[in-house]
Parts: sequence; structure tokens; C-alpha cells
Amino acid sequence: MNWLNKKIHCVGIKGSGMSGLAILLKKEGAIIGGSDVTEEFPSELELLKNDIAVKIFSRDNLGKDTDFLIYSSAWPEDHPERIRAKELHIPEMSYAEALGEYAKGKKTIVVTGTHGKTTTTAILGQIFEAAELDPSVLTGDIVKAWGSSVRAGGGEYFIVEGDEYQEKFKYFSPAGIIIPALDYDHPDYFKDKETYQNSFRAWVEKNSGAKFVTTEEVKDLLGVPAIFSDEEDADIFAKTRFILPGEHYRKNALLAIKMARLFKVSGGKIIRGMDSFEGVGRRLDYYSPEDGNFIIVYDYAHHPTEIKTTLKALRDRYPDHKIIAVFQPHTYSRTNAFLEDFAKSFDNADQVFFDEIYASVREKKEDIKIKDLIDSAKKYHASAFSFSEFDGENFSGKTLFIFMGAGDIWRRAEELSKLLLER
Repeated sequence: MNWLNKKIHCVGIKGSGMSGLAILLKKEGAIIGGSDVTEEFPSELELLKNDIAVKIFSRDNLGKDTDFLIYSSAWPEDHPERIRAKELHIPEMSYAEALGEYAKGKKTIVVTGTHGKTTTTAILGQIFEAAELDPSVLTGDIVKAWGSSVRAGGGEYFIVEGDEYQEKFKYFSPAGIIIPALDYDHPDYFKDKETYQNSFRAWVEKNSGAKFVTTEEVKDLLGVPAIFSDEEDADIFAKTRFILPGEHYRKNALLAIKMARLFKVSGGKIIRGMDSFEGVGRRLDYYSPEDGNFIIVYDYAHHPTEIKTTLKALRDRYPDHKIIAVFQPHTYSRTNAFLEDFAKSFDNADQVFFDEIYASVREKKEDIKIKDLIDSAKKYHASAFSFSEFDGENFSGKTLFIFMGAGDIWRRAEELSKLLLER
């Protein structure tokens, strides 16, 4: 699609994905504006920098001169602006459809799956940047080296994090696919792990001409031909100053290296890109110095596998520290479906505290409470408590606090940081 001079209105423009798409489309010459709730979002500053106006939801935001309305899946057909679009016969596209349309004009590499998407996308984006390929990149969170989740480049490549929820990745017809991991998730949409895996299998098979890079474990689950990282990739990795701890981050990096090599990026440029990588937002974010008696960390981990790998990485890095885990479950459906798996995930924590379930705006409240998870965790962990019993001032000696979840648990880390480090 030719976006030049198209007047586009984005419903839910403050979302991390939608704001990034708006910036990318403006780079293509579109006239972009949008609307959202009054609540402040981290994306607002980036939209302001790109001179993209954000209004409060109102049907008056649309006129007959609007060419397209792009909507977030959070806002259904009865949203006032979507009703107004129908009245004015303005074509509508979902965010996923519009992103797929944008990608058609690029040589696209999609990073999708359950874990490791944001980190792998960011690493690959910085490698292509170092290779002077001037890629466009869209990730699920802030790339620290860029201070943004989006890079609007002028080159032919588009490196994008593909959301598996509601199978949004199906709108892409990519030149490259990376799947770092494939553990069952989103039980509110996928009824079981077979359905989950089948959605990926069908999409990968449909795009059989793409370079498909993954792990042997994922390849075995999907039963499709794939490319793995090799010793030469590992040799390149060994020459980098990669900063993130843990085997899972190393695997993400190796997959990015392999994909870059498949697109003829040299080892030297890969190393340069890897050395410029500073991490991504909400992945092992430190709210304290990285050494000392008290260390405070926040991580986006919200799936049992992510919790285990995060705690293992921290245990390996800080063997002499007591590890206090604080976990906020994300969504009732995920908590209910994976209750026992969550309960078994805290072996590498000395104590674990559970905050209240953070519900998604798209789900109905289910008959499950945080007490159910605490009771289950007590079967496997001698020190499992409600967060109501947490008192940061009662800890002494070398202690690492790790706050995990996809909701607003980072605020707890921020509060503890002020309590312990500013007193």
C-alpha cells in the first residue's frame, strides 16, 4: 500500500505497538493522528517527538477527509470512533492488519513465539543497524540504546516482534522467521497446547520460503524444516561484550546472529551490533546499583518458564545473595491454567511473595484468587507468602529482590528502591 499523504486516525494510539506503527507510517509519508484514554503512557513522549497529535477519545476526531481508521483490538466495534467511521464510510483496519500491510513493502523478519521475542528483535535490529542496512524495527518494549521501541529506518528491512495473541503474526509474509521458544500460553484464546502449536505450524508452513531459524526443541514441536545456530555463531558470540546474564539470553543472541549471517552480515558487523546492545526495557531492569548488599531488580517474567529462567540467571550471577522473589500474576485465565506450574517455579528463590492478580482489560474475572496460588506454592516452597506480609526493612545482609510480572509490579520495585536506597 502507498501510505503517502494518506490521512490515518489511530484508535488507541498510546499502546506500545500502535504508537510504533504510527511513527513508521509517518516515515512513509502518511498524515497521522490518533486518540486514546486520558491516562499517561510511556509512548506519549515518543509520539510528541515525532509531532504526532494525540487526542482524547471523541467521535468528533473523525471527518470525511479521513482515509483510514486503524484500531487496537482493545477497542471493539461499539467504540464511538469506530461507529463514527462506519457512518462516514471510512475503511477500518485492525492494528495487526495495518502492520501486515506496512510489512508488505519491506523485506520483513518476524520474531515470534512465547519467550525472548523483544530481546531477540532488539539484538537483530542493532546488528542490522551496525551493518548500515538502516532497518525499520518495531519491538514490544524500549530498546535502551535507542530510547524507543521503534526505529523508523530508510532501508529495505523491517524487523518486527510478531504477537502470537489472536494469531496476529498471520498477517505477515516474511523473508525470515525466528521462534526462540514455544511454551503454551494465552489460554483465554488457545484452548490447549496443540491448538497453540498448530497455529505456528500452519503459519510457518504457509511461509515455507522464509529462512526459519529456531531451536531444536521448537523444530521438534512443529515438525518443519529449520535452521539452527552453529559453532561459527558461537565463536562470534564469544568475541562480543554481551551484557545480559543467563543461558536463555545467550540462546536469543545466537538466533539473532544466525539470522544476520543468513542475510550476509559479516562477523565484524555482528560483533559491533552486539557490543552496542544495552538491553531492553522491563528485562532485568535494575532499580539499584548492580552490586552491593541490597539489589533491586524488575523483570517482565509472567509465565512459569520465564520465572524459572530469570531466577536461575540471577542465582548464577549472585550466588552469595539471598533472593527474595515478588510475583504478580498476569490475567485470571493464565493464573488458573498454569496454577501448579507457577507454584513450582520458585526453586531458586529463598522466599517468595505473591501480589494480587493483575487482570487484563479484555477478560472477565474468574473464580480464582491469589490465595489459591499461595496455597499451591506452599506445597513446594517453605517460604511462600502474601505480599501483604512483605516488609522490605526487615531484611538484612546480602539480599536481592526480584519483582516479576507483566502488570504494574514495577511500582513495588520503585517503592522499595526509595525505601532502602534513599534512607
